[in-house]
Amino acid sequence: MRDDDVTFVELVHRELRTVRWPEPAELRALGSRRNRRAAVAAAAVVLAAICGSTVALAGAARQPAVTVAASPSGAGEIPVEALLSRSDPELRALDPTADMELGDSGLEEPVRVDGLLDTCAREHGEPVRTLVSRYSRSRNLLGHRLPDQPNSVYPVLVQDIYRMTPDGAAQIFADLDRHTTVCAAWEQAVPKMVKGEVAGTRQLLQRWQVVDRDFAGDRAVLLRHTESEGTSSQIVRPDQQLDVRMVVQVGDLVTVLAPEIGGIVYPTGVVPRTTDEQLRTLARGAATRMCLAANPRC
Repeated sequence: MRDDDVTFVELVHRELRTVRWPEPAELRALGSRRNRRAAVAAAAVVLAAICGSTVALAGAARQPAVTVAASPSGAGEIPVEALLSRSDPELRALDPTADMELGDSGLEEPVRVDGLLDTCAREHGEPVRTLVSRYSRSRNLLGHRLPDQPNSVYPVLVQDIYRMTPDGAAQIFADLDRHTTVCAAWEQAVPKMVKGEVAGTRQLLQRWQVVDRDFAGDRAVLLRHTESEGTSSQIVRPDQQLDVRMVVQVGDLVTVLAPEIGGIVYPTGVVPRTTDEQLRTLARGAATRMCLAANPRC
């Protein structure tokens, strides 16, 4: 492929390989849940500037040609069609501004569901297994708050999909159950930052809850995480941060969906702009996408 044939999205794919994702220690120190998604959006902004021109994102970015070499059983590499697309009605209902897709594929990649939950489990002495997929594929869907403004990029959805052995798929859900049980309420001490400098520590209360099960595919979990300032006995600022993960299995495929659910922070906590039913609908749309690539097929 000649350099002048490389699309903007392909350029972003290359540059994302150089992005340094935060380490677990940084996650603990910052108490942040959105570093990965923010880094993806920041990378897109930087690359838009590098390109020297505004990219026409609304339907203009070319999708790379995909050759599905998988066997009829669907047991090979995961085709890009197995992932949610910005054109899917389930995603348009969640956020109609999603207009950029970034993605990558991998071989024998570790399964990632929730890095902070893994950290909590380790702090409680729980074994955290690194499960390895046979094949994987990921997609980051981004939106624009302002048309034709590269610096207004924001994350809409991060989706990872893994092809697993039967035991590996079962272990993902078993580990989630164990980890959410011990991490129902985790009091975490993190550095208190004042004007960019450490000024003591502050207490955060991290909580995970399985909100719903088996609402999509062969097996599914809706996992909600909230972060409050204070302790379990004294909440200073309730639910200052709220996010969700949905884990859905179809055959030998397991997908992890991390939507940016948004919301408004009130003194009593965060009120998300996305309902649980919208999230379930999104998960069902993902399960439908996975069907043709799963083994066995639906």
